[in-house]
Amino acid sequence: MVSLIFAGLIVVGAGGMAAWAARLVMRRAPPRHENDAEVTDRGGAITESTRLEGFPCQLGDVVMRITGEEAWLAGGVVLSEEAPVAALFVAPDRGRDITLFVRPAPTEVLFWLEPIDASIFVGGEPPTSIEHEGTRFERVRRWPLASRRIGVGAPDTGDSLILAEYTSAGIERLVVVTGSRGASFAYHGVELSPSSYEVIALGRATGGLDVGEIDGVDGS
Repeated sequence: MVSLIFAGLIVVGAGGMAAWAARLVMRRAPPRHENDAEVTDRGGAITESTRLEGFPCQLGDVVMRITGEEAWLAGGVVLSEEAPVAALFVAPDRGRDITLFVRPAPTEVLFWLEPIDASIFVGGEPPTSIEHEGTRFERVRRWPLASRRIGVGAPDTGDSLILAEYTSAGIERLVVVTGSRGASFAYHGVELSPSSYEVIALGRATGGLDVGEIDGVDGS
């Protein structure tokens, strides 16, 4: 089945991409909140403060799987040591939110994740192993990182967090985040190789999408 987004790009061409992308944002943009990141005022715009050098995707892009699923990257949490080392992008959709865990080159794989109940992981240090839905996951990375939100809809993790990355024997992955304010977030999904996804650079191709200026999106 041809992707809806891909088909749309064929129809509208370069000249109509901005208007078509705006309609996509209008359908999927999450409500704004007072504690959203400052860059909320520019919606999906790529600015010097949001551009992530060397990353496979950017704020405002659309990531498409070969299975036909699509994720518009409305916001995210940038994770840094001295420089950004990873990002959790959020992609709102009706009834099914997607989160992408990405890292800069030379890493090309990304994790296609969905939020799960984090309460089962709360309680101090991230465990070395987790069993979820009958699958055993082993912790392969524990990262204390600085965190900064961009765009809209990203979880409030405070200014630092602990990220634990878990792998299974197959392609299933888990990511558990504990923010400096005590809130925990957990995500479960699969690892995608570069051949199994494509990035449509809408945020860069259209010069950014200002969600607040699109009719039908409540900017309150």
